[in-house]
Amino acid sequence: MAITQVTMPQLGETVAEGTIGSWLKHEGETIRRDESLVEIITDKITTELPSPVGGKVMKILVQPDQTVKVGTPIAEIEVVGPTPSPSPSADGEGSRGGAPSAMEQGTQVGNGSAATSATMTGAAAASTGNGAAGGERVSPLARKLADQYHVDLGQISGTGEGGRVRKEDILAFVQQRDAGGTATATAPATSTTSTTTTSILTTPGTGQPQGAATPTGEDQFITPTAVRRAIAEHMVRSKATSPHATTVVEVDMTNIAHWLEHNKATFKQQHGYSLTYVPFVTKAVCAALREIPTMNASWTADNRIQIRQHINMGFAVSTDNGLFVPVLKDADQKSVAEIAAAVNDLATRARVNRLKPDEIQGSTFVVNNPGVFGTIFSIPIINQPNAGILSMDAVVKRPVVVEGDAIAIRSMMYICLSFDHRINDGLEAARFLQAIRRHLEAYGGEINIH
Repeated sequence: MAITQVTMPQLGETVAEGTIGSWLKHEGETIRRDESLVEIITDKITTELPSPVGGKVMKILVQPDQTVKVGTPIAEIEVVGPTPSPSPSADGEGSRGGAPSAMEQGTQVGNGSAATSATMTGAAAASTGNGAAGGERVSPLARKLADQYHVDLGQISGTGEGGRVRKEDILAFVQQRDAGGTATATAPATSTTSTTTTSILTTPGTGQPQGAATPTGEDQFITPTAVRRAIAEHMVRSKATSPHATTVVEVDMTNIAHWLEHNKATFKQQHGYSLTYVPFVTKAVCAALREIPTMNASWTADNRIQIRQHINMGFAVSTDNGLFVPVLKDADQKSVAEIAAAVNDLATRARVNRLKPDEIQGSTFVVNNPGVFGTIFSIPIINQPNAGILSMDAVVKRPVVVEGDAIAIRSMMYICLSFDHRINDGLEAARFLQAIRRHLEAYGGEINIH
């Protein structure tokens, strides 16, 4: 019988190491090919690594919370012969756990610091038990939450692959339970049936739901989760890697606002999700990147500037487990409607752990939208190794001096660019923002989004 060595995977082009979150199988247990073996945490992603073979787990080489380099052996599996792969879920990718849509402005794609931590499941965990309390049918985080909130797992119907109970199921159960009695938790829950559209970015957490704190008169100390630590490391590394500079312009969004006001309801009725400012801004950013190509670039290790030929747009997304950046490849080749559909799809699948590793890699620029929280001025942190990141704040009606020195009520928005001063100076940054503003303000009364 052959022994297969499982190594730490590279989950991202700039990822050099990973942390073991928890082992989903233990020494001596059997495992099927493609069944989830271990939870891996990096500053790019948190994912369940599928087993490359079927057999018996002979040895676990790296313990939970240990961080090792990519390529380091983490486990050994004894191959006991050909084993069938678990069948894919009949409901298809992204159809279970219908998370809130992600396209209101509405749509939030950032919080002023575009972290790249992702929360997703790389492969389905096969179900073999009949009860929700069975180890294979409950994710490690869901089990921790069940213990924390005193939830009987036998009462939970899992929405994951093969009926697996996920953290969203626990949080939804707790929310429903507490709504009918004494509140014991205030953690946000991700609805599995709601069709109400919400922001892509929710309030960042520590990776664990937060209950109402009881004042004790003493300071409290919270041990960050591995995801929170990875985000912190990425933020510090970004600031240490590139000299950040910032510039801001104001954009008149009145024409787009009027068009959305008259067409938003029809669009949602036809497509099932809302059309917001985000795809318009994204389209304008793509056009500006073509005009100022040094904004679609990276500073290389050998001190050269690499101009990216493809425009792969990242959108910062947050869940209760942390932040991550799903990527829309060749965004400049898509229409406003196609961008809206793609971003909605990425955000929805992100919330039900259906993103793939290649969907959180390779961004060349990032668009954030903290304006969903009502912010009017935000300074984002660059998502390495990009040359810049754009933050779009709230669209707010205010009096503006227009042509003829008249005062009119216009829908205005600030857009803020953080850029790598090694690659671009203030002149290129100003030209880039002016190009974005020009493209956005060029939209007239009749807008073609297709």
